[in-house]
This record gives sequence, C-alpha cells and structure tokens, in this order.
Amino acid sequence: MRQEPGPGKHHGAITNYLLRDEIAREARVAATEFADLSDEELLAREAELDQRWDVVREEHQRLYSERRKVKREKSRCGLFLPPLHDDDAEPDVSLSEKLKTALAESKKRRQRRL
Repeated sequence: MRQEPGPGKHHGAITNYLLRDEIAREARVAATEFADLSDEELLAREAELDQRWDVVREEHQRLYSERRKVKREKSRCGLFLPPLHDDDAEPDVSLSEKLKTALAESKKRRQRRL
C-alpha cells in the first residue's frame, strides 16, 4: 500500500514534472542568452570556461591547503585557546609561552594532589 507523502512533499511523478519544468525553464533562458553565438563560438566559450574553471579550482585547492596549514599551526601554538587570566600582567610574553607556563603550573598542582 502506498503511503501519502508528508506536508510539502509530492509523489515521484509530480516531483519529476516540477524538475523537468525547471530544467526546461533554464534551457529557455540559456537559449535566449546565447542565441547570437554560432556553434563554433559556443564551443570556444565552453572551452574558455573549462580552462577558467581549472584555474579557479587549482587556486581554491591551494588556498584551502594553505588555510589548513595555518589552522594547524595556530592550534599547535595554542592560539585557539581562550585568553589566560593574567593576560594583562605580562603583555610582552607570547601566547605559546603563556600556554607552556599554564600547563607547567597545572602539572605541578596535579602532582601536589597525588
């Protein structure tokens, strides 16, 4: 027995019809936009866009990789941590030094408890 679709949902045939209608609408818009181009010009435009896409994708991958490296380094240096209590007391000490000091103090407190 076939169940009724939930609110805002349609059976497959209606959804496929709506999708086909949207694709047809996009095709009509593209046809009017590129109507003045010859077949050769259209193919050249596609080749140009493919080449630009390759350049953009390579740049995106390069930036993503560099951003990931920077985030790793920030994490390694402790720059993701919230500020320590006495940040105002020692302004010329680096964040990584403050982190090392705080970790050493924490280790000493734990050892005293044991």
